Amino acid sequence: MSAGREKHKKCPVLRISALKNDLFETLLAIFTNMKQILFSAIVLALFITPVWTQKAASTDSKALITKQAASSKYENFDLLTEEFSFLIQDFKINHQLEVNNLNIKIRYRYENGITESEYPDFRAIVKDIEDFLNNYPNKTDYWEILNKKLTLMLLKKYPTLESITSEIQVSLSQKVAYLRSSIVSRNQSKRAKIK
Repeated sequence: MSAGREKHKKCPVLRISALKNDLFETLLAIFTNMKQILFSAIVLALFITPVWTQKAASTDSKALITKQAASSKYENFDLLTEEFSFLIQDFKINHQLEVNNLNIKIRYRYENGITESEYPDFRAIVKDIEDFLNNYPNKTDYWEILNKKLTLMLLKKYPTLESITSEIQVSLSQKVAYLRSSIVSRNQSKRAKIK
């Protein structure tokens, strides 16, 4: 062992000084590596930025051209989607050999471009639903069958409705101890609209 190393082992001050020098050299090496990495990242960013800018400008100009073409082609075309919904709560009906309590959620979408006078009053639709249920002829039909017939009746009666969803929730009863529901969605037939 050299005499210098022997001194470091025996003298704590010299040992600390040697550790400080080792730490300083390690930090300096790390800093030098980080400086090189940072320099490489800056150079890379300088080369990539013009490519990104060109691609973004190209994409923006293509989008603008597409948008202009679409607006000229469909100048009066409206991409509006309009829906309405309501809930009939605690409707009592004698069906499937007992009195059932129903909650009926109705949601429908209007056709595009209908005039103000073509909007149906939802209260008229509520009355049609109540009349349909009160006068439903087959008291043993499953709820799903009843619901399909209900949505069909509503779309036939209200041609400005593009689609409809009806959810009939049936509460617990003495015969059936389960909460259950039937959900039916239906769209207007395109053939039915051609006159």
